[in-house]
Amino acid sequence: MVRTSVLDGDRFRELVIMSQRYLSERKKEVDSLNVFPVPDGDTGTNMYLTLSSAADSLKGKQGLPLGAAAETASMGALMGARGNSGVILSQIFRGIAKSFAGKQAADPKDLANAFEEAVSTAYKAVMKPVEGTILTVLRGMRDAAQLASAVPGATIPEVLRECLAKGQEVLDKTPEMLPALKEAGVVDAGGKGLVYIIEGFLRGYGPDAAIHPDESSLYAEHQLAHVHEEEIAAIDNPYDTQLLILGSRLPIDEIRADLEPLGDSLLVVGSEEVVRVHIHTEVPHEVLGLCFKYGQISQVTIDNMIEQSKQAQLGRKDLEPAGSQEEVPKPSGQKPVKEVGIVSVATGDGLQEIMRSLGCDLVMDGGITMNPSTSDLVEAVKSVGAKKVIFLPNNGNIFLAAKQAKKLTGRNMYIVPSKTVPQGISALLALNPNESMRENLKKAGKAVRSVKTGEVTFAARNGKFGKHVMQEGDIIGLVDGKVEAVGQDSEEVLGEIVRKMVGKNHSVVTVYYGEDIDSSTAEGLQEMLENRVGGKCEVEVYRGGQPLYYYLVSVE
Repeated sequence: MVRTSVLDGDRFRELVIMSQRYLSERKKEVDSLNVFPVPDGDTGTNMYLTLSSAADSLKGKQGLPLGAAAETASMGALMGARGNSGVILSQIFRGIAKSFAGKQAADPKDLANAFEEAVSTAYKAVMKPVEGTILTVLRGMRDAAQLASAVPGATIPEVLRECLAKGQEVLDKTPEMLPALKEAGVVDAGGKGLVYIIEGFLRGYGPDAAIHPDESSLYAEHQLAHVHEEEIAAIDNPYDTQLLILGSRLPIDEIRADLEPLGDSLLVVGSEEVVRVHIHTEVPHEVLGLCFKYGQISQVTIDNMIEQSKQAQLGRKDLEPAGSQEEVPKPSGQKPVKEVGIVSVATGDGLQEIMRSLGCDLVMDGGITMNPSTSDLVEAVKSVGAKKVIFLPNNGNIFLAAKQAKKLTGRNMYIVPSKTVPQGISALLALNPNESMRENLKKAGKAVRSVKTGEVTFAARNGKFGKHVMQEGDIIGLVDGKVEAVGQDSEEVLGEIVRKMVGKNHSVVTVYYGEDIDSSTAEGLQEMLENRVGGKCEVEVYRGGQPLYYYLVSVE
């Protein structure tokens, strides 16, 4: 007989594994339902891979107390987190683990408290939360759990069933919260993925335990590129200050809030007894004074990063020629072989070769249909034989995983906020190994902001965006993420978006053609585009070899 009044470690493990299997059958549905009908929706895949990492961490670990099982799943989810949706999911697991810490088992009220902590932790992970996303659905589930757990005699499945029903109700309302969802006639895919995960948990209690959401609804992921703060680490605050605070009942959130105005690259983590502080600041003495108010301070280190950069410049050699991934030095205990390394992300052998020729030590395969996980990013950064690593995500859906990887690898990973491959290539062109990190990051950021990105692909489903109506299979052209042209011929759509992209201050148009474009077609592009822009710009054409996208365009 299945016990339903308490949740222990073994039952938690079974539910996570069952949920992973359930989501595996539905991830393609979530993938296919995107705000824009482009063929690279990957919310379902990202959430599935994150959940799989949590499930894999629990396999073969019977007999764990609930708190230990939840902590194991949380770390597994963090290391396997992919994309924004996956990182948010990992923070949901983080909150659950915090709430279950030290418990052998949980009753319905404990489960409701775990949802409460999950909401708090997930919202903290997002710098600028937007309603109408997975966070809103999670909050609705939290509210349902609180009400259901207060009913005398409530069971764990009953609480989860109420969470599922409320989650579906909130999900159906997300188009009223976000105009992009309403225009597309869809709801949030991250929220839908979470609904499936909870339904998978319920199925761990038997096939009849779960209710079934309305399968006639469409589900789509809200673009999260504007939800999360984009980070460039620089040396505007030159003193890298680190210390421990020792005390009792240390208020981590309060300490973080007090320190935030004093600098950047702030990390405040730990427990009520020990808090680790890391901050780049102009006023280290104020940081020390503030921290001293909360308890004893220990292990204080203050490094002048500008002075470090000057010293490094005196004895530094030029960046070594770029090589393949196999040629990158591995972290086998040797000292770094150079000062600065570069890691980038791209799909397509032509694009990867271009990035290597521009100085990338390692080009990770991914970004269009498969986002690297936090663990992948950590390993990539560690594999580069350099003291400092500049990272170019080239995809807005990789930012959260990159920020998690930065925390895990330490202060020597610097993230350039490139959302697209053209932005990443422009940033690479701006980097100069003979200049300081501060200057390089400033120039890379300026280069990213100066690029217009165009994309030509096909509609993965019927849709209407603004004045543009399209049928599945139509060729669509996007400019900086917005549909600007619809047609039947990829070259004609390319010409149309380039004409719209070029302004009076632009001088160069660069086109990267994909794996579905033959060389004879590519040969005629330069003349065609020069005619379209009336000789205003120089036109360059390169083989990118990327899948799904016929053309990627950069206008500068």
